[in-house]
Amino acid sequence: MAIKDVVNKLEKAAALGKIKVFRGDKNKIMIDLKGDGEPDAALIDTTGSDMPDLLAIDITGDHKFNLFLDDTDDNNFPDVLYIDKKGDGNIQLLGAGEEVHNKMHGRLIKIFAVLTDRDADEETIHDALQQLAECVEEIQKHAGNMK
Repeated sequence: MAIKDVVNKLEKAAALGKIKVFRGDKNKIMIDLKGDGEPDAALIDTTGSDMPDLLAIDITGDHKFNLFLDDTDDNNFPDVLYIDKKGDGNIQLLGAGEEVHNKMHGRLIKIFAVLTDRDADEETIHDALQQLAECVEEIQKHAGNMK
């Protein structure tokens, strides 16, 4: 399944709610979770495989992606988690390897797996998009409290 097929599946599932899915450049699937026209998350193909391997999230609400879950071994489960708190390119590693599965970000890892699953049905994808919206809202609240 190519990235265009992923976009089509996500768009159909998103149509069941207020979430909007649209293409960024050829390697990005943008996800507007709030319906404000700005992406709050993105699925990105960083390797040229034509399948997303990175979930990027705007945790500060400044329309820049700051939290990244990266599937470096292409098994559909992100194994590296990092953050760019200020959006200045100064990246901090939060976790790598199997231990990422046991952290609070486990929900996001499962969401990524559903969003990139070739066999997931529309309802399952819609539920994953709703869960992503909830996670991003929780993360943004937490990030706001840290300022």
